[in-house]
Amino acid sequence: MSDSESAGLLKHGGSSKKDLPYGTHKVEKTGSAFETVDWEFGAERDRLLREALQKSRQMRHRSRSKWRRILSEGISAGQGWIVFLVVGVLTGILAGMIQIAREWAFDLKFGYCETGGFWNSRKDCCRVSKDEDSCWHWRTWSEFLMGLPGSGKMDRGYGLDYILYMILCTVFGTWSAWLVRTFAPFASGSGIPEIKTILGGFVMKGYLGGRVLLIKSVALVLAIASGLSVGLEAAYIHIACCIANVVARYFSKYASSEVKKRELLSGAAAAGISVAFGAPVGGVLFSLEMLSSYFPPKTIWRSFYCAIVAAITLRGIDPLHSGKLVAFEITYHYAFGWFELPVFIALGAVGGLVGTLLLKLMVRYAYFRQSTRIARHPLYEAAVVSFFSASLTYLSSFLRMDTTDLLSALYSDCKYETNATVDQLCVESDATNIIVFLLVCAVIKFILTIFGPNTIVPGGHMVPSMAVGACIGRVFGFCLSLLQERVGDVGFFAECAGHDPCVTPGVYAIIGSAAMLSAVSRMTVSLVVIIFELTDGIDYIMPTTICILVAKWVSDAFGRDGIYDELIILHDYPYLNNKMEFVFNETASDVMKAKDLCVINATGNSLGSIANLMSTTEYSGYPIVKSLESMQLIGYVSRSNLDTVLRSRTTEMTDATQCFFTNDRPFPRNAPYLDFNSWLDQSPIQIVETTPLNRVIDTFRALRLRYVLVVRNGALVGITTKRDILRRIHTFRGAHKFASRTKRS
Repeated sequence: MSDSESAGLLKHGGSSKKDLPYGTHKVEKTGSAFETVDWEFGAERDRLLREALQKSRQMRHRSRSKWRRILSEGISAGQGWIVFLVVGVLTGILAGMIQIAREWAFDLKFGYCETGGFWNSRKDCCRVSKDEDSCWHWRTWSEFLMGLPGSGKMDRGYGLDYILYMILCTVFGTWSAWLVRTFAPFASGSGIPEIKTILGGFVMKGYLGGRVLLIKSVALVLAIASGLSVGLEAAYIHIACCIANVVARYFSKYASSEVKKRELLSGAAAAGISVAFGAPVGGVLFSLEMLSSYFPPKTIWRSFYCAIVAAITLRGIDPLHSGKLVAFEITYHYAFGWFELPVFIALGAVGGLVGTLLLKLMVRYAYFRQSTRIARHPLYEAAVVSFFSASLTYLSSFLRMDTTDLLSALYSDCKYETNATVDQLCVESDATNIIVFLLVCAVIKFILTIFGPNTIVPGGHMVPSMAVGACIGRVFGFCLSLLQERVGDVGFFAECAGHDPCVTPGVYAIIGSAAMLSAVSRMTVSLVVIIFELTDGIDYIMPTTICILVAKWVSDAFGRDGIYDELIILHDYPYLNNKMEFVFNETASDVMKAKDLCVINATGNSLGSIANLMSTTEYSGYPIVKSLESMQLIGYVSRSNLDTVLRSRTTEMTDATQCFFTNDRPFPRNAPYLDFNSWLDQSPIQIVETTPLNRVIDTFRALRLRYVLVVRNGALVGITTKRDILRRIHTFRGAHKFASRTKRS
């Protein structure tokens, strides 16, 4: 009998694409880039490591001094807190560096600082000037080319500045796309769909590497400087997760455990939102609500700790020189009136409709570019979109600003803000022009946001979509303020008596941006908390919550998938969405694998047969059966455990050394042997073949499984992996879309 036969290898068929049901297995669509994480195996491994560590401490209790033992135990116990601390500090430092570089590169399109250093942004260059709009320290490019002294004004060479602006924007956008395409293709986009897939239990090799971190940081600065309608806030999440992945390599607890690493990535994602919006609590809730599928209680506190550290570090750097973490952080001084609630509800409905339209158009264009030659020429696409964006945005001083500065102007309170930019939005005598201007800005920003995030440059949709909603919300607030001024404090506005002003348009701008972002991304609770931390006002939680709920209800009427879920579907990432509902008529037997089973007989195995089985197969685990005739399931052994036991062989062991997987027979007394019984999973998750597929999917979701064994009367008949479930869902989704298109046609 050959070695493979003595090992009890049973194979039916000869499929070249193999499912690896335990440990790590490849996903068919995406090749070797994706590997799955076994949550149950990771949890069991951590439990065994803790027990071993506790026994080791007890054995070393007498051999070490008291203080040395306390120090050793403290370092071991505090390793988790240390790694979260390092990630938070590095995230805050890198976010500060990106903000400083972004502000300088963005202003470089307009000119340079002639006095004080070429590396200074316009704001830093004109800090000593009383009038920033006419700062003689700042020299525009037209003044430089015409040999004129610096004045900071944009009207001395408008045409020449316009041409140079479009050229520099195109160069920056193309440069950013070239860096991504040449050195790190994974650095494109916001990275949130991929982070969501990774936290869902899949490994994307190279996506969180050091090269991606470097290229994304540099290319993100260039993308923002190009004037493309992308935001750096969503990209902070990917950058923070890259930092966490790199730092985890130097901590053994996280380097050797994919489950532990995902806890760290959840905290890093919270830190990314914390430095993006100055919202540590909102960052934790965002990671819990939108990203993580595995979030144990201890991770919540550590994530909050990491987010707080990142926010404190960024505030210490103070890249904006204002004491604020973000440019559009603002504090309002008046509570809302109850008469405003119907307007908030209407604003939420409008924000939900416009946000849904933006989402659908972004996804439609993403599918369109993927099915045409546009995706094959990303550099040309980035150049064309950058040039088109620059040609439109330069015509307006508001659109010419960075999106974060635009939000700061739209959120401003007319009574407490006195700069010239804000004053243009507060002149009641020019109400018609202001309303038309804001609506035109919203339309232009809406159109540019369809194309900008779909290029390969780094950046997300968060802030651009918020800018569209802020313009619409400012129109609502400005119109209501005008109506209140003309009607007076009577009737519907009787509550305004004694309050001047009564209606704050900036409040409507920030609530409108929240409604827009909720419709595009389907954020709810986390978005409410982020807005609360941005405004530093508990009085606005109720109107913000109402507006977001209405926007969510309206957008859900057209589909429950947000932009992240849509992009996951577009790229066909192996992600099992907990929010999706399916109605299947199949059972577990319809999706299980029965022909590619590879099992080990519990008896008649030798060291050579097991080693041969390991070298001739690529499976990551093997079911153990009592006999090949009965196929009665005994347990499951992973490939990693087999490797561990085989490495423990002594010098007197040969290929004929017996191997045991059960303890129901006597072991040899005068000969060496290997006992695998303690390494078996003797209670693997099992389902019967008649289990409805809907229940199987719920089991995979609830227990975060990678595989289940299918049995019939205790006999093994097949195996179902997460890959099989995803393949069936993918087929169902494709058939559903085809049926929908057929009905419309």
